[in-house]
Amino acid sequence: MQGLWVIPTPIGHLEDLTYRAHKVLQEVDVLWCEDTRHSQKLLAHYGISGKPLRALHAYNEHKVLERLFHEAVRHQWRVGLLTDSGMPGIADPGYLPIREAHRRGIPVYVLPGPSAFLTALIASGLPSHRFAFEGFFPRRGQKAYLEALRHEERTLIWYESPLRLVRTLSLLKETWGEARLACVARELTKLHEEVRRGTLAELYAYFSATPPRGEVVLLVAGASYTESL
Repeated sequence: MQGLWVIPTPIGHLEDLTYRAHKVLQEVDVLWCEDTRHSQKLLAHYGISGKPLRALHAYNEHKVLERLFHEAVRHQWRVGLLTDSGMPGIADPGYLPIREAHRRGIPVYVLPGPSAFLTALIASGLPSHRFAFEGFFPRRGQKAYLEALRHEERTLIWYESPLRLVRTLSLLKETWGEARLACVARELTKLHEEVRRGTLAELYAYFSATPPRGEVVLLVAGASYTESL
């Protein structure tokens, strides 16, 4: 059907692509991708060829919307939207074209699929009935930001660079106390996947001695959370 198709892609292991996502990738008329080179590798893995690829990323998202919707409306194409990994619109491009499609009355079809922060939340063993995904950990105003969240009862989740993780853990333990329970999940679904759980002090000590690599999800338990049977 004509419209905008939002297609989640694997966060690591290529076999996590769903059967329906594979089918839609074959059927759409054009694919708008965060990185066309990355998407081409995914398509090649599944034997999908001859698909027009367009670039839609954080630096051109506003500029290319008219062309995207020209294809969706004028040509009545099935337009696919995908990012390098996970769900478009979650700490990745996607929000603007989806919002604009609704404004223009263009059907939006969202396929369910992988998400790094949800995978990490379940793997962490921290409370998952109430949580807040905060996107990427801020680079500025961190102390004021953490003070504002000091009494947050929900499990808090961030994406963080491996190069900044140790400093962020240091800030967290200095602001919220060394005993707060937390988890670092990195390289999820990949060969070197690691889910390490402990207090902020324990995680800081471990990753100070063992510098992390790869994509990182950082989770911290709510302010009053204590574990019991």
